[in-house]
Amino acid sequence: MSLIETFLFIGVGCVVGFLAGLFGVGGGFIMVPVLIFAYEHLGFSPTVLTHMAIGTSLFVVLFASLSSAYQHSRQKNIDWRAVLILGFSSSLTAFITARIAAGLSGKHLQIAFALIVGMAALRMLTEKEKMAEKKMTSISPPSRFGLIGVGLCAGVVSALAGIGGGVFTIPMMYYFLRMPLKIAIGTSSAAIFITAFFSVIGYVINGIGRSGLADWNLGFVDLQHGMALAIGTMFLAKAGARASFKMNPHRLRKLFALFVILIAVYIVFK
Repeated sequence: MSLIETFLFIGVGCVVGFLAGLFGVGGGFIMVPVLIFAYEHLGFSPTVLTHMAIGTSLFVVLFASLSSAYQHSRQKNIDWRAVLILGFSSSLTAFITARIAAGLSGKHLQIAFALIVGMAALRMLTEKEKMAEKKMTSISPPSRFGLIGVGLCAGVVSALAGIGGGVFTIPMMYYFLRMPLKIAIGTSSAAIFITAFFSVIGYVINGIGRSGLADWNLGFVDLQHGMALAIGTMFLAKAGARASFKMNPHRLRKLFALFVILIAVYIVFK
């Protein structure tokens, strides 16, 4: 990898890291298309380049989520009970789905995912500020079964789309489980690490021995480009998390809703 290419990927990683910290997501929605374009330019086989993009994106998500979760933890914005339930329920479907994804397209599920989070985001976007203020503090802990349901779905989405799952879990926790938005974002940033970890293991195991991969690959995970992206995420993930602490909760919710809608539109039409 050339020096220019290295700095380019570190720069992309910086953008990903800032967004990961700001919104409590992994940033895969940026990394996957960037990696697909890069692998096409580098001449990788079409039979493996998408799997490489997803596996490598999930590898970088580990670093982005860890860094942003650290900042959210310092601000006491993480519900650790919810993290464990979300993380380990999502790990079950993430590992299984990664195996299935090695030979299947996740297009239909991605469209369904885009519609679900898009609808949740629209409800957040149109909600009145007075109603939003009622959700700034927790009334009671979220339901265990509700968290398990969200986690199981997030694992499938993560493994098929190469994202941490925050764009799915945050609207669901906020709107359906009645969690305050900042707690939902912080909790998501920590749970994403567990989800992505098991997704990465699945892509490593199912990519070993596949033809067309580079020498520096570990299964479907491209360690060379992945580390460059990871370095970038570590630079600005903390800055993104700090920025989320200073923003007005109502404005943050509106901004996040617009952010999710853009992702939903991208997934539908890509």
